[in-house]
Amino acid sequence: MTITFKTLNTGSISPGGFQEVDWTPDKDVVIRAMLLNERSDKSLSNVQVFISIADVPYTKDFVPARIIGTDLEYCWKPDLRVTKGTRIYVKLENSRADAINVDVVFLYE
Repeated sequence: MTITFKTLNTGSISPGGFQEVDWTPDKDVVIRAMLLNERSDKSLSNVQVFISIADVPYTKDFVPARIIGTDLEYCWKPDLRVTKGTRIYVKLENSRADAINVDVVFLYE
């Protein structure tokens, strides 16, 4: 199968704020990887991520965003089958002293 990219952008998240993004695939997919990209190359060490797929939490309670990864070689690779219509939910909480703008990128087949 062909790998396809799906990107969700949070927009600007102010210090102490959060943003939620979600995606509902229009066909059955297999999520091969998830990456996070801060558009100004700011560190994601002090940003918390919450992930839920089909109402199943994959972070208990959260994971530092840098652990998800910004590099394809060292990122979260769930190899998770997701059926059409399933909600994929991501919340990012900014504990930095400045605003961030994050792309949430999924690689799927």
